Amino acid sequence: MANTAQPTQQQFIRLKPLTKRIGVSGSSVWNFVKAGTFPAPVKLSPNCTAWVAAEVDQWAADRIADSRKSA
Repeated sequence: MANTAQPTQQQFIRLKPLTKRIGVSGSSVWNFVKAGTFPAPVKLSPNCTAWVAAEVDQWAADRIADSRKSA
């Protein structure tokens, strides 16, 4: 039986572009991950770690929504 589900296209973001995208340092990203307040990265290979773009976008949207509630 063939799989008829449409594949989803995932995009990954490496650390340096991620820091520019969200405006914090690499050490802050890792601190957020350790604290459980930022999406965990995906290990793509032994020497390559990246974040799922959709998860980062959702994190950013949540931060914006939270800041608008308290304003």
